[in-house]
Amino acid sequence: MNIQDFQKELFAVGAKEGFQDMEIFYSSSKALSISIYQQEIDDYTIMEEGGVSFRGLYNGQMGYAYAEKIGMDSIHLLLDEAQNNALVIEVDDGEDLFEGSSEYAEARTFSESIDQLQPEEMIQAAMEMDRIAYETDKRVTFVQASYVSKVINESLIANTKGLNCHSKAAFASVGIYLTAKDGESTATGGESDFTLTNFSELNVDEIAKKAVKEAVSKLHANSIATGTYPIIFRYDTATELAGSFLGQLSAESVQQGYSKLKGKLEEQIVGENITFVDDPLMKDTITYSPYDSEGFATRKKDLIRNGKLITFLHNRKTAKNDGVSSTGNAVKGGFRSPVGVGPYNLYLEPGTTTLDEMIADADNAILIVELQGTNAGINYTSGDFSLASIGFLIEDGKITRTIDQFTIAGNIFDVLNDVSIIGSDLRIRGSITLPSIKVNALQVSGNQSN
Repeated sequence: MNIQDFQKELFAVGAKEGFQDMEIFYSSSKALSISIYQQEIDDYTIMEEGGVSFRGLYNGQMGYAYAEKIGMDSIHLLLDEAQNNALVIEVDDGEDLFEGSSEYAEARTFSESIDQLQPEEMIQAAMEMDRIAYETDKRVTFVQASYVSKVINESLIANTKGLNCHSKAAFASVGIYLTAKDGESTATGGESDFTLTNFSELNVDEIAKKAVKEAVSKLHANSIATGTYPIIFRYDTATELAGSFLGQLSAESVQQGYSKLKGKLEEQIVGENITFVDDPLMKDTITYSPYDSEGFATRKKDLIRNGKLITFLHNRKTAKNDGVSSTGNAVKGGFRSPVGVGPYNLYLEPGTTTLDEMIADADNAILIVELQGTNAGINYTSGDFSLASIGFLIEDGKITRTIDQFTIAGNIFDVLNDVSIIGSDLRIRGSITLPSIKVNALQVSGNQSN
């Protein structure tokens, strides 16, 4: 029984049993992940998770129920549980059933090619990356993981008010993480990529060699003198650091008192060269979605434009509290989870300068390629951070040596007010992405004398 047939039967039976209004939220994820170690299969995992949540109005009260399986037996279990809840629990969640938006963007085309991707081809690709890594440089001593995975996601949000949103998507990803050693010096590196259309698009040779280059480039690092330096955050570290700021843009955080941005709409909060956009409809991204977790149509919108705070991210509840319209940013962690607020594809608008050009234009600066301890080293309310880092010293426009055993400290609001250059290397890999950025000055604590 597919989910659409299940939904129709559920609503038909529910109406006969006295439910006035009903809604279903369904999500499922099926994944196959294969990891190789020393040319042998180290992990072969088949994962299937998901289920359905149901809510229905019965005798004037809203009843709730959940089920992991889709079938006729689940229909009666859901309705019985929801009836019992409605009779004994008086809960008003403050949300009526949503009739749906007037129009939606097109759903993503489902890749049958990825759906039919065979384990044998995935194993071969993972083994190939593992082999290439060892052959590329003799200093590669340990491939910790060479993996390939494919994921099939499906969701449905429908109710008796007319809402009916359904989508199905597939993607495949590959990655490798390894250790290089030269004498007493060791370093790690990794690289990954994904495709939404065809597995053959992924260049496993290039991915493995990039991971090797990353690890080998970090060998023989030492510290640096304490001081204030211009800092270039590579796209990945810029993205990690900005996560401490972007949570401040959730209306839920603002209303709960966890954001410093309360009351600052239409105010200048960061530098004039900073523009953050959330675009759930950007093609070729894993997070593409024409509707949010409440069935509200998504859209591209500016959150910060030229340094000015334009809007917060809203679901229907937070929007109602603020007397505004939802921005289409309702999110759920799973079918049992409550509705929250979050980005779908939030990014910093890129500039026109390449990372190589940033480096060539810098002097006595630091390029940071790895941040450590971000969970403990960032205060997500104040924006303060203190993080151990790994990177490269830049002198007279050239990288001269690898550096580690140093800590950067500051505040993310100050950082975003001090960005002098925004890179062109926007690489969308998740729901939050930044290109490389150059910051004029940041405090660095090292253990090397001047």
